[in-house]
Amino acid sequence: MNRRNRKGPSLATLLPRRVVGAIITFFLAAVSVSAFAAPAHAEEGYQYWNYFHLEGDTWAFSQVGPADYQPKDGDVEGFRYGTSTTSQGIEPRADLSEVDFDAVCGDTEAAEGEKRVAVLVDYGVELGNGTPPEPRAQCAVVDEKASTQDILGEVAEVRVESGMTCALDGYPASGCGEPVKDAEVPAEEEPVAFALPIDTGAGASDADTSDADTDPVASEEAEDGTTLGPVLVIALVVVLIAVAALLLTRRNKKA
Repeated sequence: MNRRNRKGPSLATLLPRRVVGAIITFFLAAVSVSAFAAPAHAEEGYQYWNYFHLEGDTWAFSQVGPADYQPKDGDVEGFRYGTSTTSQGIEPRADLSEVDFDAVCGDTEAAEGEKRVAVLVDYGVELGNGTPPEPRAQCAVVDEKASTQDILGEVAEVRVESGMTCALDGYPASGCGEPVKDAEVPAEEEPVAFALPIDTGAGASDADTSDADTDPVASEEAEDGTTLGPVLVIALVVVLIAVAALLLTRRNKKA
């Protein structure tokens, strides 16, 4: 009789238990995912000069060092200092619609047996190695068989240790390819301005010369510079003659 009269838990009792069970299950799943996902983002990396080739409008992380690569005439080589992982480099922050081969090398010509290569140098952000210089770009005219390492020596002061590019233009001042634990590469960075070479072609020189020739003040100064000397000499000679004549006259009177 007692067994027949026993009733199971009511709906009001089961509902809270089910809700609590669902919450616990969800929490354990989230913890499990976090535990397994964390190591995937923790990757060994290095703080060093990353090296790239520009292929079309995309940077390609170089698979060889600068000494083992020979760019062709019209190529663009990029260097960026920063922390990267072993599988992914950190690209130069250049706006490639503005900083390309034409913008860097312009009307620069190469003689027979030479080539022109644009080099972009991005010193990166502050990483405790001192204040990084401003990014810049330069056009190198070198022998057609020159490697990128040779080209770097033409456009920057290079510090190399054990075949590795450690510093450009003295940055960083010390260290070379320091290992970094849990390295992360920024997903996306805003482009920064690159200093471009100053045009020192014949046009600018001719314009400067033309302005100097038509400047009346400059002409006057030039004339003064060429006539003042002889006038002073003549005046000095006249004074000396006058003094000599005066002395001679006094001497004759005394005699």
